[in-house]
Amino acid sequence: MQISVPDAPFEWAKGLPYNQSVVVGDLVFTAGQGGFGADGAVVDGGFDAQLRQTFANLDAALQQAGSSLDGIVKLTAFLVNPEDYPGWRRIRAEFITPPYPAGTAVSSALLLPGMLVEVEAVAVRGATRA
Repeated sequence: MQISVPDAPFEWAKGLPYNQSVVVGDLVFTAGQGGFGADGAVVDGGFDAQLRQTFANLDAALQQAGSSLDGIVKLTAFLVNPEDYPGWRRIRAEFITPPYPAGTAVSSALLLPGMLVEVEAVAVRGATRA
């Protein structure tokens, strides 16, 4: 088995004590992605803005590892506020299209102040959901 670690796609993430993604064979496992802008700070605009930025960051991490949002087979979301679940479903549909990956959404406190959502994924390189 070969495990590879792509470069961090975000300048602010370089040198952090974890990897944005890890590749094992054709599978890509991402770290939890949040709504961080280019400066490494949580974006303004509340849950919707953070989730859209989270999906952009997730896509960047997947692309760096040779996959994409279309290659996701398992998607896990951590929402600070359970009331944001309808927004999660609505905005997820902007980025994730049928056939849908397996998914889990849980309510959870997040460790960084101001974060309202964190998303992690498992994706396949060179493939799309069919």
